Amino acid sequence: MRRLVPLFLLLALVACDPIVMIPGGQLSGEVTPAPDNWAFTDATDTFQLETRPSDPYSVNVWAIAIDDSIYVVAGSGMETTWAQHIANDDRVRLRVGEALYELRASEDKTEESRDTFLAAAKRKYDFDSEGEDVEEAMLFRLDSR
Repeated sequence: MRRLVPLFLLLALVACDPIVMIPGGQLSGEVTPAPDNWAFTDATDTFQLETRPSDPYSVNVWAIAIDDSIYVVAGSGMETTWAQHIANDDRVRLRVGEALYELRASEDKTEESRDTFLAAAKRKYDFDSEGEDVEEAMLFRLDSR
């Protein structure tokens, strides 16, 4: 029986929300209409993003409100599993606290958006992109479905 305990723990992790860097499955929460302005998220550091609706996959991400939109970034670009999922199906769900927002992700490749995002990440997360290889990163804007 002792040998089964780690297996049960692993199964519980896979069926749950993401834990730190370990992905999870379908997110729980109350589905809420997307707001017109995401500024209220400035006080939240970690968000949960769910991709691949057919077989939900969720991860913890940073998210930044810019103007009336909210953005997430896949630091390793297409090497990031959830970015690959978005390439196949742009439907995502973002959890903020207990609220769950059904959204669509679209890559924003403009240099202006990338620069604005990096400046906002420095302010919100004290993330300094100097010395970081940000060229492979993919920036996604999340919009209402």
